Amino acid sequence: MKIFRLTLTLLFMVGNYFFVFAQSNKLDNLNNITLTGQVRPLGDLSPIENALVINTDNKLNFVKTNKNGIFSITVPKETKGILIRAENYQDLQIPIENSQLKLSSPYLLEPSAEYGGTGIIRARRKDEVSQNTFQQEEMAHVAGTGGDAVRALQTLPSVLPANVGSADVVVRGGSPGDNSFYYDDLLLPFIFHFGGTETIIPTRMIESMDFYPGAFSAYYTDTIGGVIQLRSFNSIPKRFSGEIEVGLIQSGIFLEGNAFGSSIEKEIDKEKNSQETHIIKNENEKNGQTNQSNNNENSDDAIGYRIGFRRTYLELYKPLIAKLANNTSFVTIPQATDYQMILNGNHSRGTWQIYLLGANDSASLSAPIGNSTTASGQNSFSFENYMETAGFKYNLNLGNGLGFRVSFQQRYYLLNQSIFGNNINIESQLYSFSFILDKKINELFSYSLGVRPKYQHYEAGLNVIQLPGGGMTTSFDSELAPVVQDKVVVDSFYGDAFVDIIFKPINKLTINPGLNMIVGSHSSEFAIDPRIGVRYEFIEGQTLKAGGGYYSQYPQPQYNAPRYGNPNLELERSIQYAIGYESKFWDDYFIDIQSWIKSSDNLVGPAVSNPNNKYENSIEMRAKGVEFFLKKKASGIWFGWMSYGISQSEQRDPGSGEWRYSNYDRTHSVNIVYGQKITSRWNAGTRIQFMTGTPYSTVSGGVYNENTGKYSPVSDGNTYLISKNDARIPYFFEVDFRTEYDFLFQDWKLTSYLDILNVFNRSNVANNSYNRDYTKQVYITGLPILPSIGVIAKF
Repeated sequence: MKIFRLTLTLLFMVGNYFFVFAQSNKLDNLNNITLTGQVRPLGDLSPIENALVINTDNKLNFVKTNKNGIFSITVPKETKGILIRAENYQDLQIPIENSQLKLSSPYLLEPSAEYGGTGIIRARRKDEVSQNTFQQEEMAHVAGTGGDAVRALQTLPSVLPANVGSADVVVRGGSPGDNSFYYDDLLLPFIFHFGGTETIIPTRMIESMDFYPGAFSAYYTDTIGGVIQLRSFNSIPKRFSGEIEVGLIQSGIFLEGNAFGSSIEKEIDKEKNSQETHIIKNENEKNGQTNQSNNNENSDDAIGYRIGFRRTYLELYKPLIAKLANNTSFVTIPQATDYQMILNGNHSRGTWQIYLLGANDSASLSAPIGNSTTASGQNSFSFENYMETAGFKYNLNLGNGLGFRVSFQQRYYLLNQSIFGNNINIESQLYSFSFILDKKINELFSYSLGVRPKYQHYEAGLNVIQLPGGGMTTSFDSELAPVVQDKVVVDSFYGDAFVDIIFKPINKLTINPGLNMIVGSHSSEFAIDPRIGVRYEFIEGQTLKAGGGYYSQYPQPQYNAPRYGNPNLELERSIQYAIGYESKFWDDYFIDIQSWIKSSDNLVGPAVSNPNNKYENSIEMRAKGVEFFLKKKASGIWFGWMSYGISQSEQRDPGSGEWRYSNYDRTHSVNIVYGQKITSRWNAGTRIQFMTGTPYSTVSGGVYNENTGKYSPVSDGNTYLISKNDARIPYFFEVDFRTEYDFLFQDWKLTSYLDILNVFNRSNVANNSYNRDYTKQVYITGLPILPSIGVIAKF
């Protein structure tokens, strides 16, 4: 009986508790309201994650938006409003009337009138001694480059154009052919369109870019110059979006999205019906809660895609450009097209990507240079090249710190070129594999092992004079040079293997030793190159660094081709050292100072020991320099940087043994970049560049040859196997300007831009030659002032 009474008492107490609790909840529900919605930018459908939604009457009552920009917050009925705050956006305050927000969802945030931390930063991996990294949002806003990725590098002290307007770049005193260009693991034959106007891969296709001017690790091979490493996006786009650009000079389209995956719109609709409210009333709770429901990434079968196409049409303005450039002998009018398609996805233990890239360039001109055989007295030039590459990359996480990467590339390259009567037609096919094993032992030690075999089929139709290995010197007579009419076919197997180690004996010290073994088709093409880099952060933000090693590269195909060249050429070699100091200070400022030295030998040059060889490894090169780079990252209303480089590059004449300036030597280079936000929708920027002119060889006059009826340059009594380079063309100076204004609509925006290249219309000399009788110099100049207006629709 007692047990029965006790049981009834307990049941009554429990029932009474739940009754009181239920009544309390009903009372709370009557006194509170739940507000839900989505937060995203004005003019963009992408959601804003981690935006704060704050009760204006009680700042301890707040939540954060989830990955889809969704929030749900419970507030008292008498609350006057909420405040929405997100980084890089202006605050949005919304009143509450009749228990409802006065504005309807989605809640659109206006961009901030200040920069929120965008700027050029150092690389994520700080094992390399000489390395700069750009992120996509940084590259797109570098003043004076038109938002182009690689052109942003030309504001660094290590990177110079081979000539004004040239698509080739010179890094630390080397030659343009010494550099390597990569898009992920894809090896590109060139990086710029002809004329250097833009990169063959648009910035929207590039997540980040690493630049290594020298003394880099064993991971990179077959180069004694610099390395430009472009990286694609690994993420799958959450929604369909795109850009359409229409301009006076160029138009293009970019689209991205995903297939076979759940759309973000469906996720948002689902979340709006299932959000939970987090009310923060406890004063001890210092951090807001994030809406976590349905916020986990679900692996599915989604395939991301990114597609792009661009086309320039400068050729339509040829009469206008020629009129603007009335003080020059001629200008070049390039035309460029490129296209891209990238697919990517995830698998259970990694990621995969498929690539298709293509680029086409053409240009033509005529000019009164040298001994023309045409009725007009003009010599002609025409140029066309085409590149298409396809490939895939597969990343596999094997667990326990072990990863495996495999990639494949097929590349087709076509070049048709006619230079003053010399015709070259080249077709080549490249097939390459890459197998790389990464192992992380612990936080102090990791390494990578790799093997990268390649096969190339090369065909060339030649109707050209035999060019000297040291270049066309003043003593070279093209009329007496032998003419090669031949078809060259070369099949070659080559590749490399490497080991790259990261070792941290103490927390602040990083040592990066490595070996790269390069193997060619001939026994003479073999080298083992040891390299090492050291970084020591002796005080937080203050780092000393040094590095160096041996570097090798294959000769250019034309030099070791049968009949035209010398198949027995050896690898070109280089020894490089760099030492430097970098400092971060005042939060937003960074300084990098480096001193470097470079010594190269075995470079392809004229045949000295046996003229029948045509080309031999006969040239030596030495270069040295100091680089200074100061930048303020984008914060507040402005960003900018200044770079200065002083260097000297010389080659040794294999005939006389004298050292002479190399063809690409520039003593001084100065770059100043400035960008500013005028309002939240309007920004402007400028770039100022100065460079010492490149060397050239003087000629005192011409001698008429009665047998040929043409003129030859007067000899000064010396024989030069490389260019004499005893004078310089005028210095280069240019100021560029760009401004953009965004028209923001609810779901899309229209960006208008004005780009003005060469604001002061200065005739910068790109190159020089001589007229028919060598009595007058003929200057080849770059483009005159070139304004460009366009709009980009982004959705």
